[in-house]
Amino acid sequence: MRTTLDIPDALYRKIKTRTAQEGATVRSVTLLLYTQWLNGDTPAPPPVRKTKRKLPAWFGSVKVDADLPHDMASVRKSIAAHYGE
Repeated sequence: MRTTLDIPDALYRKIKTRTAQEGATVRSVTLLLYTQWLNGDTPAPPPVRKTKRKLPAWFGSVKVDADLPHDMASVRKSIAAHYGE
């Protein structure tokens, strides 16, 4: 399986340098670290704290009719009707 990770440039350069010095690849080190973590050999990183967004005062004040269709064609038709198109 392929995935994409966002790694800060400075950190990636250090990883790339060290793996090259040790004759390893970034992939092999990554797999090793994941395996160690899953086996409990490496402590888990601290949980990521999600900051709550402050919602605007008007949020939730708009009432939506649940019986109306919400597909794009219906939305476009509703917008056109509202603007008299």
